[in-house]
Amino acid sequence: MPAKKPSKPWRLVLTTPSVPVYTTHRSKPAAYRAVEDEKKSVASGSSRVVRIAVEQWDVEGERWARYENVWDKATDRLAAYRDTEK
Repeated sequence: MPAKKPSKPWRLVLTTPSVPVYTTHRSKPAAYRAVEDEKKSVASGSSRVVRIAVEQWDVEGERWARYENVWDKATDRLAAYRDTEK
């Protein structure tokens, strides 16, 4: 029997130093708003997330599929450092 499409077909994979955390969302815009909120939490020091990816439910494959690697704390710091070198 085929897997049913979830009511929230978008999710974030929030990579932390210990375990990944998953949050589900009803739409792509909602998922990306959550990305921005999480980045603010990291910047304020209230989140230990080091990497964020967005996944979408693949109806035909009946599984979560990587949509985009959105943010990485290490490369974000490097980008900020390069900007200050100029």
